[in-house]
Amino acid sequence: EWLARLDPRAAGAPKEFPFMLAAGGRRMFNANQIFRDPAWRREDPDGAMLINSSDLRNLGAEDGDWVAVESVIGRLVVRCKLDDALRNGQLALPHGYGQAYPASDGERLINGPRINLLTESGNRDPIAGTPYHKNVAVRLALVSAQEAAAYQSQSERIHLKAAGQ
Repeated sequence: EWLARLDPRAAGAPKEFPFMLAAGGRRMFNANQIFRDPAWRREDPDGAMLINSSDLRNLGAEDGDWVAVESVIGRLVVRCKLDDALRNGQLALPHGYGQAYPASDGERLINGPRINLLTESGNRDPIAGTPYHKNVAVRLALVSAQEAAAYQSQSERIHLKAAGQ
């Protein structure tokens, strides 16, 4: 019955959230959150958001920059990584990041994006109740130089500490 009510014309991203984020993708060096040691991630240590080059250029950002990703319910600051295999308007973030990792001195550092903060639990499959992690409407925004520097500093600190330095 609910399938008959679906309207494909209404399936696009709303104007205020023009990008569709596939949250929770598998990458070469990510797994589930059991693997919290940032040193294990030899590639993509920050869990970068994959984005098409024209979308990144239209935003006014460059490969490796920190940008804000905002959904109806949350905001994350993430590192960008160019990937022209993605269509315009399509973004991807990996799963398995965002945990507080205990550094050797006892400080707990967040490694990568906590993607569940962007997922609205009411936007879900009506039968199974599973949230639509692979279809999260978001918008992007540039961050201030100060905020980008803070995220870059934390990234460097966690990866130095994970490497035992």
